[in-house]
Amino acid sequence: MPRSPKAQVEKRTRHELRQLQELMNHLPVVVYRYRLEDGQRPHLLYISEGVQRLTGQSAAEVMADPMLLFARIHPDDWPGFAAADLQAWQTQSDFALELRFILPSGDACWLYFSSLPFELADGSIAYHGFIEDITQRKRDALRAQESESLQQQIFDTSSVAIFLVDRQGIITRANESMARMFQRPCAQIVGSPYVSLVHPDERDLAHQKMLALLGSDINEVDLERLYWRSDASMFWGNLSGKRFHDSQGQDRGLLGVIMDITVRRQAQEEIRSLAFYDPLTNLPNRRLLLDRIEHAMAGCARNGTHGAVLFIDLDNFKTLNDTLGHDTGDALLVQVAQRLRENMRQEDTVARLGGDEFIVLLAGLHGSPAQAANEAETVGQHIIQTLTAPYQLGTHAARSTPSLGIALFHGGRTRVDELLKQADLAMYEAKAAGRNTLRFFDPRMQAAINARAAMEKALYRALDNAEFELHYQPQVNAQGRCIGVEALLRWSSPELGMVSPAVFIPVAEETGQILAIGRWVLQQACRQQVLWQQDASTCELEIAINVSARQFRAPDFAPALAQIMAATGANPARLQLELTESMLLQDADECIARMHTLGSLGVRFALDDFGTGYSSLAYLKRLPLSQLKIDQSFVRDILGDANDRAICQAVIALAHSMGLRVIAEGVETREHWQMLQAQGCDEGQGYFFARPLPVDALQQWLDTRQEPGLDLMRDG
Repeated sequence: MPRSPKAQVEKRTRHELRQLQELMNHLPVVVYRYRLEDGQRPHLLYISEGVQRLTGQSAAEVMADPMLLFARIHPDDWPGFAAADLQAWQTQSDFALELRFILPSGDACWLYFSSLPFELADGSIAYHGFIEDITQRKRDALRAQESESLQQQIFDTSSVAIFLVDRQGIITRANESMARMFQRPCAQIVGSPYVSLVHPDERDLAHQKMLALLGSDINEVDLERLYWRSDASMFWGNLSGKRFHDSQGQDRGLLGVIMDITVRRQAQEEIRSLAFYDPLTNLPNRRLLLDRIEHAMAGCARNGTHGAVLFIDLDNFKTLNDTLGHDTGDALLVQVAQRLRENMRQEDTVARLGGDEFIVLLAGLHGSPAQAANEAETVGQHIIQTLTAPYQLGTHAARSTPSLGIALFHGGRTRVDELLKQADLAMYEAKAAGRNTLRFFDPRMQAAINARAAMEKALYRALDNAEFELHYQPQVNAQGRCIGVEALLRWSSPELGMVSPAVFIPVAEETGQILAIGRWVLQQACRQQVLWQQDASTCELEIAINVSARQFRAPDFAPALAQIMAATGANPARLQLELTESMLLQDADECIARMHTLGSLGVRFALDDFGTGYSSLAYLKRLPLSQLKIDQSFVRDILGDANDRAICQAVIALAHSMGLRVIAEGVETREHWQMLQAQGCDEGQGYFFARPLPVDALQQWLDTRQEPGLDLMRDG
């Protein structure tokens, strides 16, 4: 006799309930339903068999005595659990809590309790929820939550998407969190292919992987994938799946959990960006550049081709930065980066080393060195043309020119750091050639590097080996009397011979050795002045001492000078420090304050090489100076160049109007000196009077000038 429709419905309902029961018992979470009875005692209406993993007791035993479960809550976490549970019950609000739990083995784990109120058929309120082991998530904070439940009323409370996909890749169940995540009703998700949720660019690959997984013996899957929503927006999700078998051992497909990890991915991308990209221009930084150069070298070695490194430095960038401000300088750097990016091939690398230094890496150039050089030069000239075009920097219109150094490479014959040094050196050659041009590295540049390295090494030993000596060049007044000397450093190296100060002083500046050398010069000059004070013929001699920029800006310069004068007994009134105007115009206010500090010690100041720098009268009037020095570049051609004569005359007039003495350096002939005197110059210094002399030779020169009847104006 056929069954009635009602009986068939009841049978189907029982079948579906058994199916759900089987699913819940296989979930990695414990599903429960309970309520509080009189005396606030928990009464379990239902709990899944998974509770045995936590307590060692069957579901029936735990339902008979719920304290078999709750007594294992860590003692420190129990008060918080009990209070939260009671509050949720009294307010009929959702309950969620993470707490520590003691397993039968004695080990502690972390559990996540979550439940929400639910009205039973009889109108009473119960709570249904789940217990999840979140120990692994606590350890690495990366893993998605394990599947919490397939029973719709329970697993919808999860904040992650939970779904079941069959062996054909069709979604058969989905929770409300999944609906919210993908902005689609559950009715639309259920029955659709899983791959329909994946971003179109990855859909084919995702479909192949899903079918391969479902057709394999792999039990679990954990991967990150790009998904998309109904409005076509995208997000990154972590898919954690586990093969699901029913109670008869039948493979039903994959039970999956998707967690939105977009924020984490963004953080990872930001960390990667900070590690490998320049934050201002978003170009590869030095770290990523070095890696790409190594790959390019390997590729050139395989293919028999050449590559090139183009080192780009913006001319006079510091001046623009100082005058228009760092924001404007940054805007220029961003536009330079954009122009370089837009004008390079996709396979080329444009990177920023820092400051105003950029690198363009070219690979796949011709196998012939000459042809590869031609190709690199063509790119370099194009870069110069591109970067020379005007820039609009906010309200400022500006121009900037680049200097380029190019170093070719072929395979891995040159180390990456050496290759960058070669390109850097070639760039400095381009600057020396007038800027806004390019130069290639050649071995002669390397020879210059080696020579500089040898000089640096020798400089470190020079002080200890007493290789330095002070020579003194007389300074003569309009009456022909020597009123002072300039102390000039000389270096006689056993390995290098006599080395010009113009060569070794810049090296000492860059390496920082100038601080120790400068202190030695001050000590020697002060000791010599004390000796001269004891002789009537030299007691009034002033000593002018050149001070380097790095030495002057050292925080301990003033205290060190005071200590040296005190230790030697030198007369500060007979000491004059010579500073260059370019040095003073860099952070002028600080320099002026430092000059006043030094002036309080009694020393005086001369402005050296006046007229060769900015010659800012606004700053000049604020400087506590006693003397201006006319640079020898103006004195040298004063006889034949009307402009140089006019400059010298203007400097003399300016200095006198400000109450300053004027001394001209580089006076080489009687005619030079006579013209300078006619213009009112107070003092002169140069080969016409004497070359820089050692102390003994200077004394002889002084004695000769003191002989009666001698022409004090004769050539020295």
